[in-house]
Amino acid sequence: MIAFLSKIIKINNLHVVGVVKNDNGESYHVLTIRKKGSKIDIVSQRTFQTLEDMVQKTDAKLPVILVANGKGVLHKKIDFDNESDVNWQKNIDYAAIYYTSFKSGNSNFISFCRRNAVEETITGLQKSHFHIIDIYVGSFLSALLQHAIQKKTLHSGDLVLDFEEEKLVGFSKLPEPVKKEDYTIGKDSISNKTLPLYGALIHFFLKPSEVSKTKNESLNVEEIVYKKAFNFFGAAMLVGFLVSLLTSYLLIQYYGSKNAELNLQNVYSNQSYQKILDLEQQKENKLSILKESGFLSSKFLSYYGYELMKGIPSDLSLNEVNIIPSNKEIKANKKMLFESKTIIVKGETFNESSFNDWMEGLKKMQWIGHFEIISLKKDKKNKSQFEIKITLKNV
Repeated sequence: MIAFLSKIIKINNLHVVGVVKNDNGESYHVLTIRKKGSKIDIVSQRTFQTLEDMVQKTDAKLPVILVANGKGVLHKKIDFDNESDVNWQKNIDYAAIYYTSFKSGNSNFISFCRRNAVEETITGLQKSHFHIIDIYVGSFLSALLQHAIQKKTLHSGDLVLDFEEEKLVGFSKLPEPVKKEDYTIGKDSISNKTLPLYGALIHFFLKPSEVSKTKNESLNVEEIVYKKAFNFFGAAMLVGFLVSLLTSYLLIQYYGSKNAELNLQNVYSNQSYQKILDLEQQKENKLSILKESGFLSSKFLSYYGYELMKGIPSDLSLNEVNIIPSNKEIKANKKMLFESKTIIVKGETFNESSFNDWMEGLKKMQWIGHFEIISLKKDKKNKSQFEIKITLKNV
């Protein structure tokens, strides 16, 4: 489980705390960093003279890499070609000390101190709620930065590191008080007091093989991973729950408004449907009236009038053309009745032969079923007065 979580949850923000013991007590150098991918950004570099001051001004939520230095920390170069150095290393009681060593060429540079001195510092920081995830001792890890700084000597803490062909070959102690010297790494400026902290940071992330150190099994790095995983997944679940709640609320509002719209549309639809039924009933009533009146013809009524008049001889005149006439006199509040399929034509002429020719022409019209002469008489001026009733074939 921890292996899986470690791939997801990365320790990318932390403090490197350098505890330097001296005759007057302790000082604390705090290097706060943020790691993005393979890039390390320095957030701040601060120095505190007391633990209380550091605790008040340092975020205890970030994990801590501890670097012990100063009084009580011893430094030694072990030459593997020197038998006495090799025997000295063989006689080291690693259970009684904390150490950090850096192998360079045929030599090993080791910094070490009594175990109880470091554990006192660990206890003090843990009581202030700092979570320590790793421990380093001394200033030799600044040698990991030589290729970036490109100098033959480096002031690292209270030591001067000497290099030949980018390999650490020796060291010496700086005189008290130690003067400040700054080095540029990338875009960051780092003082000699915090240079060992940056070296410890490089080893924590990259784990170069030339470095060995004391491993404290009581330091629980897994706790940091689980804590970060709990916070991450807890926050993700909370955000997911809130997003789901908000989405649910929005969907309820949206579908509620849509449901109200549909209900309103349903009301309108019912009203519209009832209106359509009423209109259809009105249509049926009006069609019935038209059918009774005889106005339901496949042609406009003006068509019949036009067809009758276009063939009239010049010496024959029509006085009245009544298409679908009323059966009786029209009176208010009385139902009107019409003679369907009927046209009454009244006219006059002095030439009866023209009248006869016009009659022959009417016989040829396909829309006329039959016609009859209702009256034909002459007046005192010898003018023939006629009235014809025409019955339509198709209506």
